Amino acid sequence: MHMSKPITDLKFNVAQLLREYVGASRRYDFAEPVLRLDDTLEMRGMVGEVRFTRTASGVLVDVHARGTVEMECVRCLNPAVQPIEVRFRDEFHSRIDVTTGTPLPQPDEEDPFYLDELHMADVGEMLREYVLLELPMQPLCRPDCRGLCPECGADLNVEQCSCGSSGGDERFAALRALLKPE
Repeated sequence: MHMSKPITDLKFNVAQLLREYVGASRRYDFAEPVLRLDDTLEMRGMVGEVRFTRTASGVLVDVHARGTVEMECVRCLNPAVQPIEVRFRDEFHSRIDVTTGTPLPQPDEEDPFYLDELHMADVGEMLREYVLLELPMQPLCRPDCRGLCPECGADLNVEQCSCGSSGGDERFAALRALLKPE
């Protein structure tokens, strides 16, 4: 399955930094109203800071960002706004030397991030990938969410169901009997 990567606006020109000594750095604050994570998810109200440090093969990126992502609650299926905060460090590698224009050797790491031909660092794409890793596996609208009734589907956070739920699957009655005190 092929998913097209969303286009991001968090691109920084690091050409001048690439002309400086190893260890030189720049720091920027950013704010982005929406960062598309995939076809359905978006991070909203994102604010953060990024620091670029010149390395021998490109630039090291330190990012700290926070925002919110609206997901579906796994218990009641209502919207669940999840606060997300990420901190990470990664490296953008240059494909060509900024001064001479000669091609540079490939880095040893698997699936590296690259600066584009104009020496732009797409921090938005990097941030998108790291935010996806931070998303909760089982988002909840609130910690005490009661979910849906398995019989009638009523939202137990809003109303008490009147279907008279039987208390479980009868195939497990023998196991329930083992849990009862003698």
